[in-house]
Amino acid sequence: MKANLVFPALAALVLATAPALAQSNGNSSTSAPSGGARSSTVWTPDAMGRASLAPRPNVDPDNVRAAARDRAAITPDKPGTTPAADLGDAAGPQERASGNVLQKPLYWAGKLFYRTPDGDYVCSAQFISPNVILTAAHCVRDGDSGTWYKDFIFALQYNAGKYGGIYSYDCVATKNGWLSPSFEKYLYDYALIRVDNPSRTGNFGTHWGWRGQYADGVKIGYPGGVEHGEVIQVERGPLAFVDGVVQMKHGNTADQGGSSGGAWIGAFSDTEGNNDGNYVISVESFGYVEEPGIDYGPYLDENFKDLWDYVENGCK
Repeated sequence: MKANLVFPALAALVLATAPALAQSNGNSSTSAPSGGARSSTVWTPDAMGRASLAPRPNVDPDNVRAAARDRAAITPDKPGTTPAADLGDAAGPQERASGNVLQKPLYWAGKLFYRTPDGDYVCSAQFISPNVILTAAHCVRDGDSGTWYKDFIFALQYNAGKYGGIYSYDCVATKNGWLSPSFEKYLYDYALIRVDNPSRTGNFGTHWGWRGQYADGVKIGYPGGVEHGEVIQVERGPLAFVDGVVQMKHGNTADQGGSSGGAWIGAFSDTEGNNDGNYVISVESFGYVEEPGIDYGPYLDENFKDLWDYVENGCK
């Protein structure tokens, strides 16, 4: 098995540990519930229903391209330009449909609810190991001020107000790069949360350092422009490396608010009993106003793996 590829798995039966404040390790930063309180005690179904869909960031493409030029000048062997081989399939979006959270692999996904100084919000998220969920960094922490959000809960298999389980958390972490003052922060727009109980359905596989191995992918999440964000959507389109980040032309021009943090999946498979495929390769991060139906996500590399190891160890 490749060192940078982890296969989907059934959840292991392990006991959860109590929430605790953890320290940073130089590569990552972390937050924990105040006083060790379980955040699930402060959310009611009504409060969940009132939570706003987190806006998907719209960034200035000129800033992205300028940052890519700067990176290419410093490390020309790294992603930062767009070789023809990285432009993906010009055919465009391939399919789009509402999904079923009771079937593989969507039964590993759900909604992440959280509180900010400005109100309650919701993003998309999914299990990538029995006790760890993946989402976007902008769903857990302000990338400018560094302020951590709080009271996270994960509603597994969310569908129209119903869900298969609610999970509180032990720790949450991002890379310190998420606090960069420039567009560089979006290279690190991923966050990991260790939850208080193992997944009841299992988890996605994960693939980092995968460049050149997937021509297309599937994006999942809860965009507000479809079914008011109440039903998970499955959208397929070609992948490309553009200016150092991953691009997907999924074709859904509806409002993407609420879909932030949803997985981009390589080798998507909904066949039960087949453990090949379903590798998370990026997450929904940002877009350009002038490019509806096209989104961008961070490339998962060794920095992502460092963060994952850190969170699996309780943010220690």
